[in-house]
Amino acid sequence: MRELSCFGDGSVSVAAAAASVSGRGALDRSLQAATTSVYRAVLSTGKEMLVRVTWTRSAAGAPGVAVAFDDGGGSAPAARRSGQKRRGSRSLVTGAGTAVGVHWDIAEAKYASGPSPEPERDYGLAVVADAELALLLGAGGAAREVARHLGAAVPHAHGGAVLVSRREQLRGAAAAHVTRCRFREGGEEHEVAVHACRGGDGELRVSIDGEKVAEVRRVGWGFRGNRAAVLPDGEVVDVMWDVHDWWFGGRGGGGAGTGAQFMVKARAEKEGRLWMADETVARGQSPGGFFLHVQCYRR
Repeated sequence: MRELSCFGDGSVSVAAAAASVSGRGALDRSLQAATTSVYRAVLSTGKEMLVRVTWTRSAAGAPGVAVAFDDGGGSAPAARRSGQKRRGSRSLVTGAGTAVGVHWDIAEAKYASGPSPEPERDYGLAVVADAELALLLGAGGAAREVARHLGAAVPHAHGGAVLVSRREQLRGAAAAHVTRCRFREGGEEHEVAVHACRGGDGELRVSIDGEKVAEVRRVGWGFRGNRAAVLPDGEVVDVMWDVHDWWFGGRGGGGAGTGAQFMVKARAEKEGRLWMADETVARGQSPGGFFLHVQCYRR
């Protein structure tokens, strides 16, 4: 997998690359925060495409966005272009021969006051693959303008794009973060909160909708582990954490590595074992079920 990020005031990067949704993601410590969402779209021809959208905020506070694709054509980029335009369009042909166009408008994007680098409204981003609308993100006038630019003649990909994974990276004095997600398309929205404290023996916990699903009171001994939890709506999720680098990094390790990692994955239908043991994950492929990955690293 090749990470494709860009920085600057509303900069945009477009490339064809593997959009893996599993495994450890490398940290870029020049960033204040980054949010990566991977969407799966199926075209009318049956071709499946993964679209990875990464929103970033540099340490200086400048926003950025990168878009990458994986349609089975391999991990080597077919093309890459970058720039500083806040609105515009770019096109490329992937290694598998898919003609892709990216259209965006983030000139007036509004961002939340919290750590997330993802805009809340007044932005639009669309991906067209082989003349079909594979993905449309945004809210407000900018999203409508992007849709108008494409025109009504562009058909939507079969079933629309489905969010299959989300990775959030942020840095701060403490490993604490709250996010919201749906573990299944059309399912209920859940609040996921992660927290790790370095005081004393340390403490670590993961909560979903205010209920603790994992807790460790001596992080030095329980810096890695996993739990399975059944949510009130019947959803079964696996919770995994690895805070070794975050906990021991200040003791001669300089804080290097992957920071504090928390992963929550919805079990696919009839899946009866921990997802990290799945062979598809071992091969670096996408595990079944929605996958949330939160990484926190110290300043």
